[in-house]
Formats: sequence, structure tokens, C-alpha cells
Amino acid sequence: MSAIHAAVVSEIAMPIPLEQPSPVPEVDPLSVEQWRRAGTAVIVDVRERDEFEEERIPGALLFAKSEFDAATFPRFGGLKLVLVCLGGKRSLGVGEALRAAGRTEAVSLKGGMLGWMAAGLAVETGGK
Repeated sequence: MSAIHAAVVSEIAMPIPLEQPSPVPEVDPLSVEQWRRAGTAVIVDVRERDEFEEERIPGALLFAKSEFDAATFPRFGGLKLVLVCLGGKRSLGVGEALRAAGRTEAVSLKGGMLGWMAAGLAVETGGK
């Protein structure tokens, strides 16, 4: 291979591997709202306290990702476990850690709080 050909080949961008899809199911906001109203799910917000106090899903519990430990995360009986953050990335990360620890009941709110609010669903505001 000539030096010119080698230089050209080295400039060709190698394809970047696509991210693997998360093993955590994502559930749309309207389905989560139905579960919330029926009392069949617990909603766990994994954002930080200041974000949670600003706005949150009514009845949501706060377990900040920054303090998350899969080994000590509480169990909620037979309830569906819906994880939520602002846009859906932190909740998927927590869900993946829970699933790796055998907690297969964890799902993530699709679109997070932004998706929830875009769907026109109720939020609580202010300190809690």
C-alpha cells in the first residue's frame, strides 16, 4: 500500500457502534397514569431533591440516583415499579442496575417528566 493510499484509508471514519437498547421497558405516560390512579404502581423519581421539589408526579417517591444502591433499594410488593427522571436517561440507568440485581419489575417512564408534562398530566409543585 502506498503512503498516500495509507493516509487516505486512515482518514476514513470507522462506523461507531450503535448503542445497545436498554433492557428496561419504557412505558408511555398515559399507561403510567392509569396504573397510578388504579393503585397498581409505585412511581419512584430518581432526580435530585431540588428537581423533585420543583415539580413531580403526584404521589411519587424520591430516591435520587446519586444515592442509589440496588442492594438496599426497597421492595414494593407486587406493584409495578415505574422509574422517572427529567428525560428518561437516569431512570433507564437505575432500571438497568435494578434488573442486573434481579429486580425485573422496574420500568422507565418514556420521556420522563418532560413526556409526562407534554401529555398534559398533573404535577405537584413546591417543597414536599
